[in-house]
Amino acid sequence: MTTIRWLHGLAATALVMGSVSCGLFETRDPQEPEQPDQDCLPLTNTATVTRNIETAYGRNALVTCYSSLIDPAFLFHPDAQDSLQNPLPFVGWNDQVEISHNSQVATLQTFIEVDFQREYQSAIISPDQTTEVRFYEYLLRVGGLVPSDTTIARYTGLADITFRRGADGQWKVVDWADHRGTVSDSTWGLLRSNHRTGP
Repeated sequence: MTTIRWLHGLAATALVMGSVSCGLFETRDPQEPEQPDQDCLPLTNTATVTRNIETAYGRNALVTCYSSLIDPAFLFHPDAQDSLQNPLPFVGWNDQVEISHNSQVATLQTFIEVDFQREYQSAIISPDQTTEVRFYEYLLRVGGLVPSDTTIARYTGLADITFRRGADGQWKVVDWADHRGTVSDSTWGLLRSNHRTGP
């Protein structure tokens, strides 16, 4: 009988110790965003191109991947208000400028996270299904672009991205129009203008 009582007491103690060590109110260590795979997804549709932008933009290991997403006829159009504030950095923003800018961000950043959160408007698809315009709400967080600044900068807005399917069946970004969102964050366009390199 004493042995049974002792075993019951031991089991109860173990349960109490277990519940304390589990720590229902224990704080968890913050986790870094999941790192992308080192390879591009096949450019067989606009969804994979979008996913590649999210994982490849501003990352040293994936600068070649990002370059492969940009059509030679690429043009970037800033938000109208951004352009009025400082139009010069946006002049002639073509594929070479975009690719060079991406490499610059990749070289500087110490943290980056890109998220196309939702499509805020229905896509426009051409009758021959070779062109799609998709309308994304985005959130971009990046750190390290300004030396000694340890904060994570936040960029939000709307991106109207035109994708075109080439004769080889691959989809690429041919046009990107940036718009301010409903909050006071800077846009992706302002990040571009602040870190333009190349021609």
